[in-house]
Amino acid sequence: MKITTAAEAAKGERVYRGASNEQRVSERRQRLLAAAIHCFGTHGYHHTTLKMLCAEAGLTERYFYESFSNFDELLCSAYNEAADTILAKVTAKVARAAPNPHDRMLAALDAYLAAVAADKARARLVLMEIEGASEAANATYRHRLDLSTDLIEQVICADLPARPANGLSPRLLSGALLGAIYQTAKNWALADFKPARTVLVKNLLAMGLATAAVWQGPAAPIPPAATRRRST
Repeated sequence: MKITTAAEAAKGERVYRGASNEQRVSERRQRLLAAAIHCFGTHGYHHTTLKMLCAEAGLTERYFYESFSNFDELLCSAYNEAADTILAKVTAKVARAAPNPHDRMLAALDAYLAAVAADKARARLVLMEIEGASEAANATYRHRLDLSTDLIEQVICADLPARPANGLSPRLLSGALLGAIYQTAKNWALADFKPARTVLVKNLLAMGLATAAVWQGPAAPIPPAATRRRST
């Protein structure tokens, strides 16, 4: 008769059907995140119940509290999960683009809008449901805006002057571009993704390239009257 040691017994308790307890917890968490993206983006955050969420995930309600303390935490986690998916698609396409502002902006805009349109529930979550849902949600949303502004400033426009001679602020310009892109995408989602993505890309690209052109422009000449005042 084989005697089972304490270590062997513990190992047997940790592994079930080839997966450790940690793996099973992680898998259940991912199912809840996927369900949250679907439910929050389909029914709305404030109209989703725990029962609806767990039914979508195929889990009993007790497993919710295994990974999340409340709905607010789940909302922020689901939003980050959805936004990370979109960001990964954008950065991957930008990395393959030619290293100039035109091609990088074109790649980023096309990848972003394609990712938004690919999943209506995800689009609603990242564009409409997160902002104003709670203080924690607002903080998470603002942090994501900062990350997206970084992407525009540091990656898409990487070879533009860091400190333009004309005194413009790359950070402010990048934030303004992000705001225009975000609002355009939001309106597009509300209009059931009409007109065609190519129309949005064309117009947003024109705005981005115009901004980049001014960004690189020379310092504005000092008016003659100002020059006389300085010399006196």
